[in-house]
Amino acid sequence: MLGELWLVPVLYVVLGLVGLVWTRWGGQMLRLPDGFRRLCSVAVFFSNVNIMLIPIIQGIAASPDSRFLLRDQRDTPDAMADRSIAYGMIIAAMNNLLRWSVGVAIMTPPRSKIGNGRNTVDSFELISTADQPPPVQQINARHDGLLAPTAASAMTGEETSRILSMTRSHSKPVADKRWVALLKVIWGAISPCLTPPMCSVLAAMFVVLLPPLQRALLEKGTYAFSIWTSIETCGEACVPVTLLALGGQLGIPRDAKPIEASASYVSEHKQSLGVALVLVGRFVVAPVFTCGALLVIYQYAPWLAPLLRSDPALFLTLAIASATPPAISLLTVAQKLGMYENEAANILSWAYAIGVVALAAEVSIFLWLASLLHQA
Repeated sequence: MLGELWLVPVLYVVLGLVGLVWTRWGGQMLRLPDGFRRLCSVAVFFSNVNIMLIPIIQGIAASPDSRFLLRDQRDTPDAMADRSIAYGMIIAAMNNLLRWSVGVAIMTPPRSKIGNGRNTVDSFELISTADQPPPVQQINARHDGLLAPTAASAMTGEETSRILSMTRSHSKPVADKRWVALLKVIWGAISPCLTPPMCSVLAAMFVVLLPPLQRALLEKGTYAFSIWTSIETCGEACVPVTLLALGGQLGIPRDAKPIEASASYVSEHKQSLGVALVLVGRFVVAPVFTCGALLVIYQYAPWLAPLLRSDPALFLTLAIASATPPAISLLTVAQKLGMYENEAANILSWAYAIGVVALAAEVSIFLWLASLLHQA
């Protein structure tokens, strides 16, 4: 079964790329500022899977009319709910892993080029030319007009050996500097993604994948377990504290932050266009693409994902996950970077106000589609 779950992460990544393409194209058409468009891209890419998916799945499983979601006669609603939550946790893990790495990198303003875009120097060209050995042709050219052909030809052996020795002595330091420059470029691309939440997610995956370490740190009765339990208790307050910060951010008067004092200020008209772009991307583009891709695989390529045919709950879980509102942590990312905080709060307020109605209607449509697949 684990081998058949490839569809979940792959569809999540493809759906995120579709969201990026949507916001990039729509942002250019609407002429949104580049930084605000990046914020809209993160809002469309990362949805609130952690909080909203599990209660919806549990509510559906408790309904007696959801028996068409069972795999066979031996299946139970509780087992169906557990499988759906397991599918959702895969999406949540991908969501957390990429949100604090790719999401932060998307919102981070691009670094200014050297010289304000003029005379931009490649990192490999920063190696001093004084360390470069003189080419053989240049040294031979020094003798062309000064020495007779016979003298030049007589010195070729000794001169060539000297030049080759110079080349060998300089090649290693130059190669080392090129490797150092390459490593600096790679680190410069990776370092923005290594945020504290990202490092914590990687550490958690490392602990879970090593059973001895997991037992030593997470087993009940150990001293470490009491520490993790205390941290988890504090983490449960994240959502209400974030909602409180969201309400406080919306309560800040708009005229308290004039245009001259904010490099990330966006006019109300542009904000309205950005909110509409995010709402359409999250509640229309993402669900339509997800359901369309799943129906095509189900109908024309069932051998790609046999689990999609054998378990109707997989279709329902992926469809619901694609239609959830943007993650509340969008405001946290904006506050971490110190830009577009009011704009992020405005997007979240509209997304959750409309998402209550939109998600209820879309879940009904997803259940109807799942029932049709069960009857097929």
